[in-house]
Amino acid sequence: MRISSKSKIAFNVLLDIAAHTAQGYAISMPLISKRQGLSLSYLEIIFAVLKSAGMIQSHRGPGGGYSLATKPENISLKDIVIAIEGEQAPKEDLSADLWMNLQVFMHEQMADITLKHGLQQSVIQIETSTRGLASIQAKEKTRASTQAPAKLVKKSPSKKVKQILGPNSIFSFGKYLRMRKV
Repeated sequence: MRISSKSKIAFNVLLDIAAHTAQGYAISMPLISKRQGLSLSYLEIIFAVLKSAGMIQSHRGPGGGYSLATKPENISLKDIVIAIEGEQAPKEDLSADLWMNLQVFMHEQMADITLKHGLQQSVIQIETSTRGLASIQAKEKTRASTQAPAKLVKKSPSKKVKQILGPNSIFSFGKYLRMRKV
C-alpha cells in the first residue's frame, strides 16, 4: 500500500477542520492554505475528494467555510488514505501472499487511528477570527424559534463600525496600491 504525501496532508487538513468544528467554528480554505503552507489549487483538489467522500461539508456566506460532516471518531486514517489514493490491489507475483497479508495488517492498524485520536495527541491553535459554525448555528436557532415575540423596544440607531479587512477585488487592490504610493 502506498501512502503519499497527499494522504498525509489530507489527514493534517482534516485535523485542523476537526479542531475548529469541535469548537463550533468553520474554517475557510484560504486560512487552511495559510496555516498548512499549501497552495489553494492543491487544497481544492484534496477538498473535492474529501467532500465527495462525505468527510467534510461546506457552509456558504460571510461566516462560511468547512466543517466535518461526521464525528471525528468515525473518520479513520484508513478511510482518508482510501479516499485519496483509492483502493489498491497488490500486484500478482511470487510473493503476493506476503504483500496481501501486509496490506491487511496495515489496513487494520490504520482503521484504529481516528481523527479523535489525532486531536487528542496534537495541539491545534483555533482561529477565533473564523465565525463559521457559531454564527451559522445561531441563525438556525433563531429561525426555529416558535415563541411569540417579546415586546419590541425601539432602539436608537447606532453606527456600525465596519472592520476593514482589505480590498475585496483586484480593482480595489489596484486602487489601494496606487493610494499607498502617493
